[in-house]
Amino acid sequence: MSINPIEIHGNWNHGFVLDKHVVSSTPIGENVYGRMQYETVRTELGELVYQLKYRGRYECINSILALISPFLDSIKEQWAVDVIIPIPASKQRDIQPVHELAHAIAQYLRVDYFDEVLEKTSSTASKDMDKSSKTLKGNIVAKIKAQREHNILLIDDLFQSGETLKECVSVLREDEMLKQIYVLVMTKTR
Repeated sequence: MSINPIEIHGNWNHGFVLDKHVVSSTPIGENVYGRMQYETVRTELGELVYQLKYRGRYECINSILALISPFLDSIKEQWAVDVIIPIPASKQRDIQPVHELAHAIAQYLRVDYFDEVLEKTSSTASKDMDKSSKTLKGNIVAKIKAQREHNILLIDDLFQSGETLKECVSVLREDEMLKQIYVLVMTKTR
């Protein structure tokens, strides 16, 4: 059991993706509706995130925590996180996988968790936008401001283009009480 953290750079102070999502994906032919099917091999963390996000297997959160806990322990002192916030979801679900995961990480690190700070005002995911006009500007808003100085750790499950993270950080930077913004994403798609 291991992960392969990858540092990611952006408008945040420090950030990591903990592993790749997919090791390989081989086309195996079309289904009866003409859609190409793939045999996909995921990293261990990638498979757990896939099962959590797309199969609703919330019991995978415990396995994810067990896998990433050494990394969480290593950053705990360095980052001095006060609050964990999940990236707002694009797709409405009764239970949001990234919120459940962020809450579990907050409990592990013994820090506050808030899922009502950021809100996505559009249901269009960054990955579904036209590449030439891809911008989330104005699609994410801060619903509340802090009352005291603090450091935030943003949690996301999948890193694709990084556009959602960048917009969330831009919005959060408008809060004068925010000192440091850290980013932790479970897996990277490309």
